[in-house]
Amino acid sequence: MSNILSVVFVCLIALVFGTIQPANADIAFKDKTVSAGLTNFLYGGYGSSWVDYNSDGWLDVWISNHMYRPNLYINNGNGTFSDKPIQSWLGIPSWQGIPFIDAHGGAWADFDNDGDQDFALLAGVLAGTVERDKPFYVNSGGILIDEAATRGLNDTFGRGRTPLWLDWNNDGLLDLYMANFRRPNDAFGPTRLMLQQSNGNFVELPEMIQDLKSFFAQLAYFDSAVHLVVSGGPYPKKVFQVGNPVSLPIFLEPAMDVTDVEDVAVADFDGDLSDDLLVLRLQSGLSSWVLNSNTHREIIVDAHDLSKIAKGSLNFSFEGPSRLVIRVYDNTYWTPEMIHVGASNSTPAQYAYEVINARQWKLIELTLDATDPAVHGILSKVLRTTPGIYIGWKPDTGKWQIEIYGTLDFRAKFVSADAEFANVTSDGREFWTKVIGHAPLMLSRRDGKFYVTDLGLGEAITCTSIAAGDFDNDMDIDAYLSCGAGLRNKPNILLENIDGAFVQVPNAGGASTQKLGTGGRVSVADYDNDGYLDLLVTDGGEHEFPFHFGRRYLLHNMGGGNHWLKINLRGCQSNRDGIGARVIVQAGGRQQARLKAGGIHNGVQDDRRLHFGLGQNIVAESVTVEWPSGERSNRTNLAADQTHIIRENSNCPRP
Repeated sequence: MSNILSVVFVCLIALVFGTIQPANADIAFKDKTVSAGLTNFLYGGYGSSWVDYNSDGWLDVWISNHMYRPNLYINNGNGTFSDKPIQSWLGIPSWQGIPFIDAHGGAWADFDNDGDQDFALLAGVLAGTVERDKPFYVNSGGILIDEAATRGLNDTFGRGRTPLWLDWNNDGLLDLYMANFRRPNDAFGPTRLMLQQSNGNFVELPEMIQDLKSFFAQLAYFDSAVHLVVSGGPYPKKVFQVGNPVSLPIFLEPAMDVTDVEDVAVADFDGDLSDDLLVLRLQSGLSSWVLNSNTHREIIVDAHDLSKIAKGSLNFSFEGPSRLVIRVYDNTYWTPEMIHVGASNSTPAQYAYEVINARQWKLIELTLDATDPAVHGILSKVLRTTPGIYIGWKPDTGKWQIEIYGTLDFRAKFVSADAEFANVTSDGREFWTKVIGHAPLMLSRRDGKFYVTDLGLGEAITCTSIAAGDFDNDMDIDAYLSCGAGLRNKPNILLENIDGAFVQVPNAGGASTQKLGTGGRVSVADYDNDGYLDLLVTDGGEHEFPFHFGRRYLLHNMGGGNHWLKINLRGCQSNRDGIGARVIVQAGGRQQARLKAGGIHNGVQDDRRLHFGLGQNIVAESVTVEWPSGERSNRTNLAADQTHIIRENSNCPRP
């Protein structure tokens, strides 16, 4: 009774004095990674997917780890997580005896409407060089059983990137959009839409088979309907009204090519109750190098397609060490015979093995000593015409000279045995190509066009992943960017939405993270159920071994004085998760809209509970749910600071 009276009192106050405004609140985060138990260090993170796996009301998280065994962390409800043992996954795929590698994005959903969450995971096929079934884990009493092959979701040839659950034909059964990257030498494994049949198996929809360079697809609400927006090449590559396989014409105003898209946040950023697309762009450089900042005894090189680099080669020299160890990791293409030492053209390199994080990697290794006359000089320029590594000691200058020539990718470390590197220089030809940052863009939909707005944040932003949410609960949507530049990590960026404009928060409110490792992906979730959205950054994964490592950051939102509301949907005629439903909340006379879209962006699945900041309002005057079935649910005077379950049908026989 006291709760009801307080709600009535607040409503009366709002009527007398007008709309209750949000309180000004700083956004502040604190790193809780170690205390939470997410301590696995320097993995290729790639992405994460949040879920209440065991239906205990606390969010758990899957971390893909790209080339290593994934983790499923169970939330203990006290701010800590426990790594669920691999025995809980039956039929976990393996390759050459190694638990699943090349894992990319995953998406949880209750595909069979039985009350627990199942999991679709996409993965690469080593750049199209192997065949590998993709897993589809059906949750059976807390055990994940791979049923991909029997249900038609194994997609052996696909260079999988990120899956998306949606109900394409509005039959109450979730379908799966499998976003695949184009294979280099054939058209096998295209991006496709898999329709769920009444028996729980899936068949592809022929009209939606597309040979695209696609990393992800998302659901968005505009033009008074739910749409499927597909990435790939110019963005958006394809736009469909859900249920209609005829793609819409794409007009951008002003007309421009939106390319090099890394990630997109879909949300109503301007408060007009229609979704906008906040587009993050980044053009990778042709080559990167970094001098190890801890010891200055390593030079790390990561070159992508040497044929595109000026004159087809990397040329550099350095002083310092008399003994030098070369480790070449991309041995898919490079062999020991391709290393040419000194003017005498000796090739003493050989294969070796390195164990990192319980995985054994094959590499090419060579140790050189400047006191050995055989390493003096370098092969004549007229003979340096085939792909290879040409290296030699120049006694007259006291430098090592190196040329890496060819048409192939190249990844290696040059390690000093006894001295720091000094005077690392190029001979004038292209060596260091910086990652090119682009200004983030906002695409807003009106009158059948996407209107493009430059946010005014500058061209130098080089970020790889974006998370959106009302981090300060002040009734508008903010954004957080995970950043990097080639092999160098960069401080992450927090953009606070103030009166419809983004303002960069100093030090990202404590969430700028360290510079160790390479930039990665970020997901958003209220893991401790305090009503304030937290962040999980999984750095690493964008580069190949051994340069793809990064650490994890669980960034706890320290909260403030504003209130919040969470909505969990339970569909009946519609799919049980309510994917495709739209929720409109009114508080203090102000409306906010959210689409239950599955939380998907590039390689990531966010917390799927619909979160609304309420400012200083302690009641939501009305909550309206527009279900995919066409049904509408209306609730009034919902108390703030709670998670409310709204059912499409209170008499639904579903669990």
